[in-house]
Amino acid sequence: MNCSQKVIIYIKINVMIKIKLYTLLVVILFATTTFAQSGILDTSFGNNGIVLTDISPNANQGNAVSAQVDGKIVVAGYAGDAATYNMAVARYNTDGSLDTSFGDNGTLNFPVGSAKSIATGMEIQADGKIILGGYTDDNVSGDFALVRLNTDGTFDNTFGNNGIVIIDAGGNEVAKAMTILDNGKILLAGANDQNFSVARFNTDGTLDTTFGVNGWSIIIFEDNLSLVKDLTIQEDGKILLGGDGIIDTYGIAAARINADGTIDNTFGTNGKVRYSLSGIGNSTRFGGIAVQGDGKIFLGGWRGITTFYDEFLVLKLNTDGTLDSTYGYNGVVTAQIVLGYQMATTILLQSDGKLILAGYAEYQSEYFNIVMVRFNTDGNLDTTFGTDGKVSTDINGNSDFATAISLQTDNKILLTGFSGTSAQDETIFVARYENTILGTEDFQNMEFRLYPNPANEQITIELSDASSNYLVEIFDVLGKKVYTSEIQKSKSIDVSALAPGTYLVKINSENNTSIARFVKQ
Repeated sequence: MNCSQKVIIYIKINVMIKIKLYTLLVVILFATTTFAQSGILDTSFGNNGIVLTDISPNANQGNAVSAQVDGKIVVAGYAGDAATYNMAVARYNTDGSLDTSFGDNGTLNFPVGSAKSIATGMEIQADGKIILGGYTDDNVSGDFALVRLNTDGTFDNTFGNNGIVIIDAGGNEVAKAMTILDNGKILLAGANDQNFSVARFNTDGTLDTTFGVNGWSIIIFEDNLSLVKDLTIQEDGKILLGGDGIIDTYGIAAARINADGTIDNTFGTNGKVRYSLSGIGNSTRFGGIAVQGDGKIFLGGWRGITTFYDEFLVLKLNTDGTLDSTYGYNGVVTAQIVLGYQMATTILLQSDGKLILAGYAEYQSEYFNIVMVRFNTDGNLDTTFGTDGKVSTDINGNSDFATAISLQTDNKILLTGFSGTSAQDETIFVARYENTILGTEDFQNMEFRLYPNPANEQITIELSDASSNYLVEIFDVLGKKVYTSEIQKSKSIDVSALAPGTYLVKINSENNTSIARFVKQ
């Protein structure tokens, strides 16, 4: 082979490499740009992203929402007249139409016991059966209640008494949150005589007497009235409880118990913490609890600034219950959607570490919109979400109140609650929003980790193979190389000077190439 032939072959190889790299860039960046903006309504669902459902001609409210593995959406809450509320359930197809194969043409409305009954929580088992958690109340005292439905909406007669369980602990009980454990047992939490309370049930609905004291764990906040409103499970099996703790004003309260129901004294003071961060005479209220994989804890809610103004609030706690000073301002971040009343009622921690608070805000006197805010991992508002990190939705000019949030398997956001003009003219709503979650392993083959993603100031790359030197290259949307350097084990790269947009990171060794993308904010 002569010199000219070698040059031609060399040129062809380089051209082919560049074409392949450019093609990969186009494919990845096209996938990036075709994602709908996070926080906008999904117009393929219902009527421009919203579905309204009246199960009763009077009040209707959704308190829990979840997507099944087949994409169908289930909402639970209550319906009826205020004196005779019944538990209510609706199931929707993926397009938002009622699933007529479920219940009575897509909905259910039934009493639990002789008192009014309200579903406040819901979980879908791995076999598709639906568990509702809530309470019954005769306006004097209440009891915890569970219901298990078959996949078609009929009562599961293998559970409790013909599908229904009512438990009286001897006081006045109200349940506000539930979850299913990995072993199928059920936790139902709320208050017993205004103390934090949790009950655990076996898979057949019987009370699990190996938990706490005869199936109950009751946590007393001295000199406080307290109510569990949300709970979550740590990776080690410990149970985190969050809610309101009231002395002279409301505060955010949290407790941690061991898997057996005993108090975890490694958390806070004797297993409990309470935070009140309001101005004089105002309240700090609880909206939801979430836990990271490293055990750090988020408490969401809102606080009063003055008599007429509120703001959304997130507290981040270390594993021992102290505030995490590396987050926001000494562990606290806030956001205002409007200059007025705003209340956060539900929380969602995404797989990428971003946190969503949802609730409602007043835009005119007695006129409220559904609202959401999303925070980046450092506590700053995520400007890729909605408008500058905030979303506000009005439904037909009514007052709208979000009560529960969840994600579909495709990461679209589901919100439920109620909309109406009065307490006896409320309709259940389900709203679905577009949402893109970029993971640290997005478009890569696990040869390296890249975080944070999206990024503002810098990215960090960690190699799975620390034995060799690698070449790291960053390309912009046009395929232009904007950065190159060697890396061994790990490297932090300053990206503050890069223009906002999507970039491709390529890691090269003699025998391997790995690629990932990241978004520069």
